[in-house]
Amino acid sequence: SSGINAEWPLRPGLITPITVTLCQVMHLDPKKVILTLVMFSNIGGASTGIGDPPNVLIINSPDIKKVISFSEFTMHMFIGTVLCTVAAYGFIWFVYKRKEDSLIVPNTQAEELLRESELWKRIAERTYMGNSEEVTVREMLAAKALQVRQLASDKTVTPKTPFITFAVNLPKLRAKYNIRDKSKLIKTGCVLLVCVLLFFIYSLPNIHTAPGEIAMAGAIALIILIDHHDMEGLLHNIEWATLMFFAGLFILVECLSRLGLITTLGNLAADVISSIDPDYQLPAAISIIIWLSAIISAFIDNIPFTASIIPVLIEITHDTQLPLAPLVYALAFGACLGGNGTLIGASANVVAVGIAEEKGYKITFWGFARLGLPVMFITVLVAHAYLLVCHCLFEWGN
Repeated sequence: SSGINAEWPLRPGLITPITVTLCQVMHLDPKKVILTLVMFSNIGGASTGIGDPPNVLIINSPDIKKVISFSEFTMHMFIGTVLCTVAAYGFIWFVYKRKEDSLIVPNTQAEELLRESELWKRIAERTYMGNSEEVTVREMLAAKALQVRQLASDKTVTPKTPFITFAVNLPKLRAKYNIRDKSKLIKTGCVLLVCVLLFFIYSLPNIHTAPGEIAMAGAIALIILIDHHDMEGLLHNIEWATLMFFAGLFILVECLSRLGLITTLGNLAADVISSIDPDYQLPAAISIIIWLSAIISAFIDNIPFTASIIPVLIEITHDTQLPLAPLVYALAFGACLGGNGTLIGASANVVAVGIAEEKGYKITFWGFARLGLPVMFITVLVAHAYLLVCHCLFEWGN
């Protein structure tokens, strides 16, 4: 589903809470499952013209539209994405197969207490210290978090088989999480459906609406329909830390773009490609573009990078007479797959990790990179080989 979703952070935003609940029931490590979920979300997003923001920018470029149709772009990208998915699955399966990295939680009671300790600690950190009573409450919450953590260190329980545990807990889960308000469920589902449909069509030529305006309109409509009275509690549940992080990241990336760093890197790559012997220019151009895109996209947002590099690619084709299609596919693969490299490489990463931390499962920057960087290098390597075979050996679509 990642390849046909028009609003990219929506994928982990909807699936991550469900994943956490299922992992708790089956006594699996939610952090490892969430990391796997995000990796395949980013890989799957590369498969179509609307799967990820860079692809949308590429497929809507007037100069690229003349050369590559939406169906042709999707066909080329889909085959490469399938190969990358198989390679990533094999690597992740090999990593989690090892005992020390097993998906099964080694001590279910201790793990649950550690999660509870993280939740108490998070509540304590969020408590505002405006007066002495609130300071006392914060100290009590911090002490409770420490007490629960110490209790977790004393627990030694033999883990159960996940599938047996799931079969036992499934009836309890159905009884505990039954639908309590069907009216609110219907209203929420209708608003969500309308928003998703608008996310699909907002980029049409005659519709002048931004994704942020659609999201805000949906939120306001849902508040009015549900008639929620506790607005303070509702605002408290918003992921303000994640929103502020996105705001700061976008400001930083825009500053780099305005300073010309991204364009300078693109022009430097163009000069290197132009200086290579014409017989080797195409494989060299594919190699430089895909790896440069992947490495940069792992550390800064890939949207402004893609927007700045598209004119550079067109200039390269004019100066060197290289075909545009292979360079476009290299850019698309690099920009999308590079998002798996680090925690800040893609919006989906930040959203999923933020929700996981809200549930008591903290994923650090290096904890993400420990799996993300190898997955990024393996998938980019597979996509690189795929493009060389298709466009240098068989000249497909050149």
